[in-house]
Amino acid sequence: MNEKPKFTADQLVPATIAAKNFGKIRGKAKINPQFITDNSEVDTVVLAYSDYETMYMRLQELEDKEARMIAERIERLEESPDSALSWKDVRKSD
Repeated sequence: MNEKPKFTADQLVPATIAAKNFGKIRGKAKINPQFITDNSEVDTVVLAYSDYETMYMRLQELEDKEARMIAERIERLEESPDSALSWKDVRKSD
């Protein structure tokens, strides 16, 4: 599930080109994220604010859900400490 983002060659922009054509890059980023490269390695991503906002809100949702799950598990353990498992026992069940 930990898959890296996929992109096409036309979304890759060398940093020197991006610096000279930032307005054009911004326009393209409103359609698809633009991946700025430095020494042939992706270094920076330019994307539409709406895409960033969507990602940010989704991350917040996941963090909130994780916090609730952890709080519920702690509460269950406080109510019934004998139900706790060691990490080694948990790993053995995989």
